[in-house]
Amino acid sequence: MAHPTTSKPRSRMCGVPTHPTVRGWEHRGTTTTQHGSRQALCAWLPTFELRLELVRTPELDSTSVALLSPGENTRRTIWQVSERASIAGVRPGQLISQAIALCPSLTLLEPDPAHYDATQEELLETLSGLSPIVEPAGRGRIFVGMDGLGRLYGSPSHQVERVLHTLLKIFPSPLVAATRIGWAPGKFGAWVAAAGAGPGRAVIVPDQELPEFLSPCPVSVLPVDAVMTERLERLGIETLGDLIRFPNPALVGQFGPDGQEARAWAMGERIDSVQPYYRPQPIRASMEFHTPVGQVDTLHGALDRLLERALARLERKGRSIQGVRLGARLENEGSWTLETILREPTSQRDRIAFTIRTRMALAPPLRAVEALMVEFFQFGPATSQNDLFGRANPGGREENGRELSEGVVPASLREAVTELKLKLGFSPLYRVVEIDPWSRIPERRHALLNFDP
Repeated sequence: MAHPTTSKPRSRMCGVPTHPTVRGWEHRGTTTTQHGSRQALCAWLPTFELRLELVRTPELDSTSVALLSPGENTRRTIWQVSERASIAGVRPGQLISQAIALCPSLTLLEPDPAHYDATQEELLETLSGLSPIVEPAGRGRIFVGMDGLGRLYGSPSHQVERVLHTLLKIFPSPLVAATRIGWAPGKFGAWVAAAGAGPGRAVIVPDQELPEFLSPCPVSVLPVDAVMTERLERLGIETLGDLIRFPNPALVGQFGPDGQEARAWAMGERIDSVQPYYRPQPIRASMEFHTPVGQVDTLHGALDRLLERALARLERKGRSIQGVRLGARLENEGSWTLETILREPTSQRDRIAFTIRTRMALAPPLRAVEALMVEFFQFGPATSQNDLFGRANPGGREENGRELSEGVVPASLREAVTELKLKLGFSPLYRVVEIDPWSRIPERRHALLNFDP
C-alpha cells in the first residue's frame, strides 16, 4: 500500500471536477450543529459502485466494463465506466446502443443498490471506531472529524495511515489502494485535497497553507451555483487566486451575497466543520415469496401488508413517516431499490402506498421478485394526536371523560386547534350543545357550535 504523503500546493492537484454544494454533503440522515470538528479528513473512492462490482467478479477487472443506471426500464443509459471502456470512448450518460457501437466487447452490469448501501453503512461503522465524528457525503465519500486525534495517532500523516489500515478491515487491498485521502481544515478544503490526491495517497494541507493551496484551483471547485461558475469563467476568472484579487464590493455587485461567500471559500476564511452524523434507527418489514412474483397486483398487495406491519411497530408510535425505501431481491441475483420522500409526513398507509405505487409504475423491478422489504428511514415531527386529552398524564382519564363546559380546555387540544387554524384559516372543529333533549324531533335535541378556544 502506498504511504500517505504531505504535498505542497500545486496547480496540478486542483484539476478536479466540479464539487457538489455543501448542502449536498448533508443529503442523507441528520446532522447536529452543536459540536463539530474543524480538522477534516475526506476519504473518497471514485466510481464506488463499479469498483464493488469488480470485487465481486475480479475476472472482469482487465476488460471493458460499464454499470447501467439504476431505476430505469426504458432507454437504459450508462452510469459508470471502467478505464478501458473510457479509453474506447464510452462515457456516462450514453445510451446502450451508442456504448456498444463504440466498444463491441463492452460488458454491461446491472446495478445492485442494496449491496452498495450496505457497504456504505459498513464503512461508516468502521470509521466511527476511529473518530466519534463521521459524516457521510454520498456513496464512496465520507468526512471524518480529526480534532483531538493527534494524541492518539500522532501526526496527520500517521492519522492518514491509521485510516487506510482501518479500511483494510472491510475492503480488499485494491480498493484501499484506489482510495484518495484529503486532510485539511474544513470539509471544503479536505474535499479539494482528496479530489487532487492520487490513488492510495493523501494530500495534507496545514492551516497556514490552506489559502496558498486553494489559490491555483479552478473556480469550478467552489460549492456555488453552476451559473455563477460559468459567469466567472466568462469574465476571465479561472482560478481562486484570480477571484480573491477582486474586493468584496465588486463581487457583491455582480453576484450578490454569493459573491462574498465565494471569496470567503477561496481565501480559506470559511471553514465548514465536520458535523456528527445521526441517523434514526430505521423501521423495516420484509416478506419472502415461495415462488418469484412478477405480477404488479401481487406486489401491490404485498406492499400494503408490509406497510401495515411497519406502521404497527411499537417504535413507530408517535412518529410520522417522511422517507420510505422499497427494496427487492430479484430472481437470479441482483436487487432493486426505490426511494421516495413524501411531501408531507404522514402515518396513513394509503397515502404512503399511493406514492410508492406511482414510483413503481415509472421504474418497476426488472425481473421477478423473490423478497420484498419496506424501510422507514426518515421521520417527520412527532404526532400528538393520541395525547390530545392527556391520557398519559395523572388524571388524564378523568379529563378525557369530562365535558368541556365543566373545566379548562386541555392544552394539547388548544394547540391542535391553533395548528389547524394556521393551516386552514379557520377552526374545523365543532362542539355539541344540548338544546331540547325531550323534543320528539331529533334535529332539535342538539346543535353544533363552532369550537374555537
